Amino acid sequence: MRNTALLLMNFVCLTAVPLAQESAKSSEPAEMQMTAEGFLAINSPLGWVRADGPGLAYFVPPQENRGQPLVWIYISGARIGPKEEAKDLKSYIDSDKAGFKRRFKNGIVQEETPLSLPQVKQQAPVVTFRSGQRENAIEQVVYVGEATRVLTFVLSARDQAAFEKALPTFRDFAKSYRGSITLTPN
Repeated sequence: MRNTALLLMNFVCLTAVPLAQESAKSSEPAEMQMTAEGFLAINSPLGWVRADGPGLAYFVPPQENRGQPLVWIYISGARIGPKEEAKDLKSYIDSDKAGFKRRFKNGIVQEETPLSLPQVKQQAPVVTFRSGQRENAIEQVVYVGEATRVLTFVLSARDQAAFEKALPTFRDFAKSYRGSITLTPN
């Protein structure tokens, strides 16, 4: 186990150098978010703070890091593949939409224009979910397919005004994604 940790740290150090060099070219600093499942190369949402919350990483506007925020961003992940419930990105998204429709009978699911992720040269599907309820009223999800998992970048808001205000920050956050390093069992 210790050897695996040392190898992972060496890999992270070797990977961080090219990311930092690429970052210098784009004049944007590269960040590595440490999560329970490994590392994500993605910048924190500009002006927001990381806090304890759901998912692999959770962010709130600085004035809202106490109590229940009106808006928050989190990253989540799920395995996909032949032995998983969702076989690929499309089936994962379809399952998400179906689960939402079962939970919120009057909810609205809206497919948005895919988001260009320039650092990984991908077009990420985007879906907006409107529950029609007061709590967690609106979510926009950016789905990023990797080889064996789907990452979801989620903007969740209690009301429309908070959602609209946070949307540009959320989109910039998702566009800063550069890849991930996942921990694998021995």
